[in-house]
Amino acid sequence: MAQLNFFFGLGIFLFGMSQLEFGIRKLSDVRLRHWLRSSTGSSLGSVSVGVATTALLQSSSMVSLLVLAFASAGLVPFINSIGIILGANLGTTFTGWIVAIFGFKLDLEALALPLFGLSAFFLAIFSRNSRPYLYALTVLGIALLLFGLSIMKTSMETLPESLDVSLLQGHHPIIYLLFGMAITFLVQSSSAVMMMALAALNAEFVALPEAVALIIGADLGTTSTTALGSLTGSVIKRQLAFAHFSFNFIVDISAFLFLLPLLPLIMSLLSIEDPLYSLVAFHSLMNLLGLLVFIPLLPKFAHWIEQLFTNSRLQPNSAIDRVPPDIVEASLVAIKDTVKQLLLQACSNSLFIFNLKPATLNEINRQRIKVMNNELLQNFDKGYEELKNQESAVLAYSHKVQSQPLGDIDAIELVRLQTIVRHLVFANKNLKDIQHDLQEFRFSSNQGMQDLYSRHSKYQLDTYNQIIHLILGEHSAEYILEELADLQANNDKYTEEANQFVNSQTGTDVIEGTAVSIEFNSNREIRHALKTMI
Repeated sequence: MAQLNFFFGLGIFLFGMSQLEFGIRKLSDVRLRHWLRSSTGSSLGSVSVGVATTALLQSSSMVSLLVLAFASAGLVPFINSIGIILGANLGTTFTGWIVAIFGFKLDLEALALPLFGLSAFFLAIFSRNSRPYLYALTVLGIALLLFGLSIMKTSMETLPESLDVSLLQGHHPIIYLLFGMAITFLVQSSSAVMMMALAALNAEFVALPEAVALIIGADLGTTSTTALGSLTGSVIKRQLAFAHFSFNFIVDISAFLFLLPLLPLIMSLLSIEDPLYSLVAFHSLMNLLGLLVFIPLLPKFAHWIEQLFTNSRLQPNSAIDRVPPDIVEASLVAIKDTVKQLLLQACSNSLFIFNLKPATLNEINRQRIKVMNNELLQNFDKGYEELKNQESAVLAYSHKVQSQPLGDIDAIELVRLQTIVRHLVFANKNLKDIQHDLQEFRFSSNQGMQDLYSRHSKYQLDTYNQIIHLILGEHSAEYILEELADLQANNDKYTEEANQFVNSQTGTDVIEGTAVSIEFNSNREIRHALKTMI
């Protein structure tokens, strides 16, 4: 029964961790996110932020989520993202210190009971997603952690009564290393394995060197979480997962080979006799030494990883594929980046329906516009289909963002971006409706139709190149608004001139019959397309 109780306690502990992380993540506001991405100006600064944030939030998973979102959206440089991830490795050891100092010295169930009562009371009376509800959920997570740890601790102490524990003692340290890796992979929590090791050590179920080997294995096994999360998604997600694995692999194998044999000497130098303190001290020490070695090498380490992941086939279609929608600040940047790509796609579509290419095509390619590839840049139908697909993706992503708590400014900005995307599709739809007519003008034996097509082509090329220039360049808001007003006025003027051109040939041999109404219609649709785009 003791074995079952241990796994019951482990399940309660893991569920408590998930509730604690969920509550903290929902409570983290814009100030926390702003601080996280603005306090990483250097390698040392990014590492320090990783340590402090993880120690404060007690959730390396949450810190990793925020970092991944900001890095994917371009809000945090890649090298600083690595620094935060590596710092989180040390910050997460803070949990072990709390448990070692208080968890085995106090009556955990007595502490958990009032927390259960208070959290349950507030969960019952407040509505979901309100701040009091989220605070209560966070407290419930803490209570579950304490209660689960208490069950694990008690079951470990009574385990020798029902099991010959000598069968699991005295093995080579590598066995405990592998076991720590395996159990961490299964439960996806190195903190849970640390609690297991502390409980086993407290019950004298394992000796200190065996417990140390166990947590070294757990430290290495925890990289499986980021590795599994990087199987799909962006290149930067894979880069950060590989950085996490590389750091942990080098530090943990070095600790196993060089520090573990010196364990008695290290604890003697640190004047630590309590085995529980010795275990968490070793865990913190090996991560601290690893950081001290890696910090000077961080620029070269980041560059090396970037070079390993340069295959463009791994690139996602757009920024929204790289950023989770529950990080609002990063999500808005991702939507803006994607909308920029769609603007260029829509402009290119508008030119290619006239068999034209943007004068700025080379500049577009240099900026690695991810929405577009060569095929999409040379075929209106495929380009329009991609635009429609991306419209659906952006709107679906935006609705997920809207389900998060939004400030008034963010809510207005999100609606504005959604409107832009819809207008882009409308602008291309206007041209798609007259695509057949334009092709008929182009290959017609009628000189008037050919002349009108040539006028349209020249005007489209000049106007859309100006629009693309505004999109790609760095301009003040005043300049952009002034240029757009001029483009709108020119659009109205050109439509009048195009209609006059058709009128001048009405009733002549140049243009006759139903061709007149088709040409007026094309003038109108071209005007609407540009007006909507502008």
